[in-house]
Amino acid sequence: MKKNYQVICLLIMAFLFFMPVQTFAVAGGHGGGSTGGGSGGGSIGGGSNSYYRRSRTTNSNSTSEDFLFVGLSLGSIFVFSLFKKKKTHNMDINDLLSRMPGTKREKKKLLSEINRIFYAIQKSWEEEAPEKVKNCYTPRLFEEHQQVLQKNKDEGVRNHTTKMAIQELSNYRQINDNSFSIRIDFSCFDYLVDRKDQRLISGNVRERLYFSQVWYFNYSEKEKIWQADFIQPIFLDG
Repeated sequence: MKKNYQVICLLIMAFLFFMPVQTFAVAGGHGGGSTGGGSGGGSIGGGSNSYYRRSRTTNSNSTSEDFLFVGLSLGSIFVFSLFKKKKTHNMDINDLLSRMPGTKREKKKLLSEINRIFYAIQKSWEEEAPEKVKNCYTPRLFEEHQQVLQKNKDEGVRNHTTKMAIQELSNYRQINDNSFSIRIDFSCFDYLVDRKDQRLISGNVRERLYFSQVWYFNYSEKEKIWQADFIQPIFLDG
């Protein structure tokens, strides 16, 4: 993994070193104006803007040296951010596992089962066929999903939820021996179309949306499996 980071860093440095002045200035302005980069993005953008102002009064040799310096700085920041992100992710996973009962193997098996049930239910929703994965549901949630899907059919609309991707599992809470809840952060394309002519009613077929939900699971003594029992949405700030 470290070798991959080094290769990425070298590629970034080479790209920035051979980049023309006017192109880098545009990239610097863009970095400073980013709305989703956080403090790291702001500092990179501010640094490159400052360089652009200085470069107007220096000769070509110092310009090349500044490019190399900026390239090294950006490469170092990029690699550091990757290490930091990985470290934070590992801390989150360890925190999640510490809240779960059982051995490490049992915990990983349960997480795998949560993933399987989540994707199975989401796929059955997209296909409007919850009966295909009925064993993933408790009777209560199964009936609820059937009712919503039937209501959509009666109203002549269809809800598409495609390209599901779990972002994070967190906040595991043991309710009792046969019940627990867990937060699932995920992204997907979510939109509503007319059932007859496929006309878009709401949503955006090209915009990936992000959701957070708390899923409640019950253990079925009869089936000897975990089943999704209730899904509580968490409303995120726009």
